Order: sequence, then structure tokens, then C-alpha cells
Amino acid sequence: MRHSIGSILALAAAAVVAGAQSFTAIGEWAADAPQPVLAALGTRFDPRQARYAAPDEATVRRVAGRVDGDLLDDVISNWLAHRDTSTTDPAETPPAAIAVDGKPLRGTFARTGGAGVHLLAAITHNTATVLGQRQVPAGNSEITWFQPLLDTIDLTGRVVTADALHTTAEHARYLHQRGADHVFTVKENQHRLHGLLDTLPWHEIPAHITSGSGHGRSERRTVQLAPLGDFLGYPAIDFPHATHAFLIERYTTHHTSRKRSAHAALGLTSLTGRYAHPAHIGGYVRSHWHIENKLHWVRDVTDNEDQSRTRTGTAPRVMASLRNLATSTHRQAGHTNIAQALRHTARNTTRALTLLGIPT
Repeated sequence: MRHSIGSILALAAAAVVAGAQSFTAIGEWAADAPQPVLAALGTRFDPRQARYAAPDEATVRRVAGRVDGDLLDDVISNWLAHRDTSTTDPAETPPAAIAVDGKPLRGTFARTGGAGVHLLAAITHNTATVLGQRQVPAGNSEITWFQPLLDTIDLTGRVVTADALHTTAEHARYLHQRGADHVFTVKENQHRLHGLLDTLPWHEIPAHITSGSGHGRSERRTVQLAPLGDFLGYPAIDFPHATHAFLIERYTTHHTSRKRSAHAALGLTSLTGRYAHPAHIGGYVRSHWHIENKLHWVRDVTDNEDQSRTRTGTAPRVMASLRNLATSTHRQAGHTNIAQALRHTARNTTRALTLLGIPT
């Protein structure tokens, strides 16, 4: 019996939103789904049995391995973006931000060292909603996929943050053309630029200081913001559309061991006016670091992604895309504990459909 691709993917999405971590689990969820749920998902009606039939695990796995990954990600991302509430109001301070961050699917890398799946995603800071995703082909760098990833996203009035790998003049010009600002960190792999930033007279620049404690440690953070061109006698820093350099320092003390650690980050931003404030810059950089916990950690630990051995065709990427959908949907619904949200959804088969906006 043939099932439509749309119904198979809708069923897989509902199962993952309800906590399914594998194609086996998706097949089990489908086998247990009541008739009204299967009907709502558009599965095939079998006139001989007078009932809706669920696709089995093999069918779901086969379809997932052949789907156009870019097309699926675009459909999911457009749907999530339509529901996203992090758009920027002209009076909002500071503007909403999008993080660009990459993640390898470790379970797809063969023990022999063969090429695996590496994904680059664009994620909102406040809700960790995935607005776009692209697969980086084996042997390619994330850098070449920065612009194709963001081409499908409305960047007007937004701030884009990224790791130091993406701190390039080309990316800065691209974001300016798209109506966005950048907050980029600069590391020592960019020797000249890092050296110029490091030699600025930071000891003369006032610091914005905040502190906090949690998770068994205390942290003191300082943010310094230096307008470019204000320092006579220092070499000019020529980076497209950059208006300020920044230095962020974190000093952490662990309560039990009393062990202390320090971390410093230099960077550049194109923000101007009231948005170019140390508190905002510190918030953007800190939120970018937290994307690891909001999305990647959830996929690794809650969804058990790194333990998955799915490697056939586009299937690994499809599962990652469905996990993005599940996590983003739950966060948009106000859940902060994704594991708890998945358990809650799993207890009633119609809850996943409600979250996905599918009438039952």
C-alpha cells in the first residue's frame, strides 16, 4: 500500500515531537496511533480493512533516506519562522539576534574515519528556534555555507552572531547588504586582526561589570567597548562596517573546589548608537554561547543524537531536522525543560498534533 510522502513526514514529525528518537521508535508510535490521529495525519485509508493504515518503520526509513534535505529544512524553517516571536520592533532594545552555529552528527562518522554529516544552522537567541539549516558537504568549510544558509532568512534589523571562524570581511559585507548587524568574536587564528585588537588601550576604557552565581559556581563578567578610530597612535582596524571593538572577560570561581578560571574574548561589532552598549554586546556573546545548551545539548543528550547510527542517504539529516522541529516547537510553546515537554506530549497522542497545528 502506497503512502504519500507528506503523510509519512507528518507522521514522523508528530512522533519525534512526542519523543521518538529513532526510526524504530517512529514505527512503534505509528503502530500505536489511534485511527483519528492517523486520519488527521493523512495516512492511506485501506477500504478492504475499512481503516487507516500506518506506514511501517521500513517505509519511513526509506522515505527519509531519499528526501531532499534542503527542501525539508526550508519547509520546517519557514513554518517555524512564521510562528517565531523574536522579530525586532523599531523601538526594541536591543535588536533580536540570530546565531550561526555548526554541529557534526558524530554517530554518522564511520569508525574508519569516513566522512559524516555536518550541519550549519541559524538559530534565534531567545527561543532557540531554528530558522534555517544546511548540510556542509564533506571536505567543505562552514564558511562557504554561511551565505547560502542565511539567503532564505529575513535578516532586516537583526543582529547575527557567529564563532570566530565566520569573522570574515566577506560575511560582514554580506550582512550589511542584507540589513543586518554583526557581533563577531576574533581569535588568534586571525593573527593580525587579533593582534590589533589586543593592543588597544583596554586599561583606559571603562568596564561594564556584572556578576552572578548558579550551578555551583560564581561568575564575574566585564565588558569593554572601544569605538574604532578614537585612539591616536594606534594602528587603524580596517574591518567592513565595524564600529566598535570589544573585550569580554569572565572570572569563574567553583564553590566546592574554590578553583578559579578566566576566559577572555575579543571581537568586533557593527552596532551603532544606543545599541552599541557594553551590556547589549555582552548579552549577545553570552546568548551565542548558550545556544550550545539550548539546542545542541538537547539533541545530544535528550534526543540521544550522537548515539544514532543512522547513516543512509539523507536519513541522518532528516532526523536532525525533525529534532530541530520538536525542540523549537516546544520552546515556542513556552517549555524550558525539553525532556519534560517530550514526556508530557507522549502521554496523549493528540498533543503532538496540537503542537504542530494539525486539526484532530
